[in-house]
Order: sequence, then structure tokens, then C-alpha cells
Amino acid sequence: MIWTTWRQHRAEAAVAAVIFGALIAAMIVVGSIARDRARTLGLPSCTPTAGDCGAALGRLHDDFHTIPPFVGALIIVPLVAGMFWAAPLVSREYEAGTQRLAWTQSVSPLRWITTKIALIFAVVAATALVLGLLATWTLDPLTAAFGGRYNSTWYDTQGVVPVACMLFALAVGVAASALLRRTIPAMAVTLLVYASARIPIHWIRWRFASLDSRTLTIPLSSLLSSVTGSPYDLANAAVPAQASLHGITITGPSGQSIGNQDNFSLLQQYCPNVQANPTRDGVLDPAACASRIQDVSLHATVRYQPASHFWIIQTIESAIFVGLTALLVTAAILAVNRRRAT
Repeated sequence: MIWTTWRQHRAEAAVAAVIFGALIAAMIVVGSIARDRARTLGLPSCTPTAGDCGAALGRLHDDFHTIPPFVGALIIVPLVAGMFWAAPLVSREYEAGTQRLAWTQSVSPLRWITTKIALIFAVVAATALVLGLLATWTLDPLTAAFGGRYNSTWYDTQGVVPVACMLFALAVGVAASALLRRTIPAMAVTLLVYASARIPIHWIRWRFASLDSRTLTIPLSSLLSSVTGSPYDLANAAVPAQASLHGITITGPSGQSIGNQDNFSLLQQYCPNVQANPTRDGVLDPAACASRIQDVSLHATVRYQPASHFWIIQTIESAIFVGLTALLVTAAILAVNRRRAT
């Protein structure tokens, strides 16, 4: 059965091997160049208190601004594998009637389907693991310049999640193939089910680990430097590097929520001479206003998912999709084993 499975899928395997080799070579080259460029800009030793990190990150972003579209394209690889490799896996045999020949020999339906699934899933999972870990290495020097590891596009292509996504896509395709026994409908179902499961996970994965929080005091006088800005801008600055922000609550001196008030509306309560003209961006008498609000402060609570929780969230998300994969594979095996040659 292993030899038969190999002969049936060697064309797809050859194409996949070429693509796999090209991706590995491209990732190694990009990762090496990115590390050299980051070292040149002084980013490895740059800290908020020593060195202009913002400018260096901006230059790194500009140098590699073409990378995100290619990274984003990798997200659809599991879907492509599920639709064009897994979905025809069983249905093509039923449509051609070739399963009858296999089952009239010494190969039982159970052995037939389990061998196919075990071999294909193992090879594809190993490939996805290599690509996921290599993507983690490649994108590491660029992560801070492109929004951190929780950037939804990059998150799905790093670590162990790509393996779980690949297995899930293959399982959806195989299950649809075994249950429907028609290739085109199986491909359509694979697309719908995979998208229905993957898209919502982006909105709930932050719940897979407890949020960290940070409280800070914002002197009202600090708002004078940007009358047309917002106190949320200062609170945002308190979010640790590469963390994922999930909420900011700011209260006034009396503990009341400030809602969406900007700096101008807050300052106007204490300094009637505040002007909101962005071309002047100031007050008629800054010193007088500062003396009025020198003892007045806002209080902010920032909630975020720290970068240290990345692997915890990845593990939980992967476990969810591996569990779904096991259920779908079981359904596919039972469907084939019970229907037999008809």
C-alpha cells in the first residue's frame, strides 16, 4: 500500500518538493539579509533609553516592505493542499471506480484509507513544521518593525500553528472526499469549512492566555505638548514591545471614565484659553494653564497580551485544530470502511 500510495501521488510530491526547496532557499536568504541589515542599523543593542530605535525600525520596515505580501500568501498554502490534494484523495477513486480493484485484492478498505492518510499526513506535517520553524527564524529580526509576533498575517506562518492548520485542512478535505465521494463538491466544502474555522480564530485567540495589565498616571500637563492629540496616545506608549494591545481604560481625576475625549476637551475644562487650531497647536498662555493643572492627573489601565505568551497561545490553538483533525480523520475512515466497494 505504501508503494501504491507513493506511485499515485508522486507527481504532486515532486511539485511540492520543488516548491518546498524554493521556499527554504528564499527564507534562508531573506533571514540572513534581514539579520545583517538589523545589525547595521544597530537594532540588536538598541533600547528605548539608548539609541533611536524608532528610526531604525522605520528604516528596516522600508527596506523590507515587500515581505508582508509574500508572507500573507503562505497562509493559503494549507487551504490549497486541502482542496487540491486531500479533497480528491478518496472521491477520485470512487469516481473512477478504482477502489474496487484495491479492495478485491488483499487490501481491506480500512488499511487502504489509513495507509493513505498516515503517509500523506506525516510527510506534509513534517514539511509544514520545517517551514513554520524556519519562518520563525527568518522573520525574527523583522518582527518589531512589522507589528510584533501577534500580527495576524505573520502569526499564522510561524511556529507550530502552520502544522496544525495544514493537518486540519487535509482532514477537512479527506472527510469531505470520503463522505461526498465527488471531487468538486468536496473541494467546495473544504473551502467553506476551513475558512469558517480559521477566520473566527483570529478574534478569539487572545483569550487563550490571561492578559497582563499595566497602570499608569498621566499628568494633565503632559497633554499640553499635543493639544490636538489624545491621552490614549500616551497610554499606547506604555504597551511593551511586541505585545498585543487589547484595551485601554482611562479615568479622570474623580474616577469617571473619560470616554473618547481628546486632549483639547480635557484641557478646556481647566484652561478656557486652550485653542484647538492644529496649525498653532497650543494655548494662549501655556504657563498659566500648566499652573492650573499641575496637580491634576488621569489614570490609565492598559491590558495586553505579552510577547512571552506567544508559544502558549500557539500551543493551545494548535491543540484545538489537531483535535478537530482527529475527529475528521476518524469520520473519513469510518465512512470508507462502512461503505466498502459500491
